[in-house]
Amino acid sequence: MRYHLDIRVEVPTPTSSGGTRVWEAAWNARTDLAAPDGTVLAPKSRLWASHTGGHQQIGCIYTAQGLEFHHAGVIVGPDLTWNHDRWTGHPERSRDKELRGLPPEQYLRYALNIYRVLLTRGTHTTRIHSIDRKT
Repeated sequence: MRYHLDIRVEVPTPTSSGGTRVWEAAWNARTDLAAPDGTVLAPKSRLWASHTGGHQQIGCIYTAQGLEFHHAGVIVGPDLTWNHDRWTGHPERSRDKELRGLPPEQYLRYALNIYRVLLTRGTHTTRIHSIDRKT
């Protein structure tokens, strides 16, 4: 069984051909994904980080806080951008329905805290990829 690949990151390759490298992954599952024989291939979201199959999924602040990993990766989405000398929050670009309607100044406080928590989950290394769409 193949996971639904919710997250897609396109990275320009540093070649003269100007190609693009694509990385895709599944968001943490809302329900167990199982093989026809009943074997759980991916756990539901609350278990994604500690169950077989979870390594093939991406977690969020709600399922990653309180956990530590040897190696972590964080994708800074289009909801948080760096503009000259400050961070700017874009709640309309958030995947969190609860936060999408906040004013940008209020959303920025939440976004900075969310990313701070995610960036501190790796105990040995943390890799960061930013999707900074210029407005």
